[in-house]
Amino acid sequence: MAFKAYISVDMEGVSGLVHRDHVGRDGKDYEFSRRLMTLEANASIEGAFYGGADEVVVNDSHGTQRNLLPEFLDPRAQVITGSPKPQSMMAGLDDSFGAVLCVGYHARAGSQGILDHTISSQAVYDIKINGDSQGEMGLNAGIAAYYGVPIVLLTGDSTATAQAVELVPEI
Repeated sequence: MAFKAYISVDMEGVSGLVHRDHVGRDGKDYEFSRRLMTLEANASIEGAFYGGADEVVVNDSHGTQRNLLPEFLDPRAQVITGSPKPQSMMAGLDDSFGAVLCVGYHARAGSQGILDHTISSQAVYDIKINGDSQGEMGLNAGIAAYYGVPIVLLTGDSTATAQAVELVPEI
């Protein structure tokens, strides 16, 4: 049976990106940030194949969801891009996958992480599920759990990774 890995790539948690100018389409450093995001996606793709994946699907999950540079992405991966799309940051995920990797993720709004927010810093401050505040990681973990697919990796700043471990201790 083939092992499929699903990679959801956001931008605010990519190494070296620390300012709105890095992650906004109008930011002066946005093109540079797209390259860094693509490099982190490629490292994750390589790691997934090295770890035994037979198939890798990468979902561009930042903003307009048209940030990754397809011409520089590892050609072994299938890419999902553009918006809107069902399940947004988890578009295409179903129970045929064996693992989810969350790359370049950020902490939830108000948690003092680098570029922390939840969905939109202009429209959403907090989302509570059963009384607990959840960021995008929490929402996406719920989608993954619905399909029975474990989240095995989250990359981002120390606040984002601490929140991930709190939510999914075995990550």
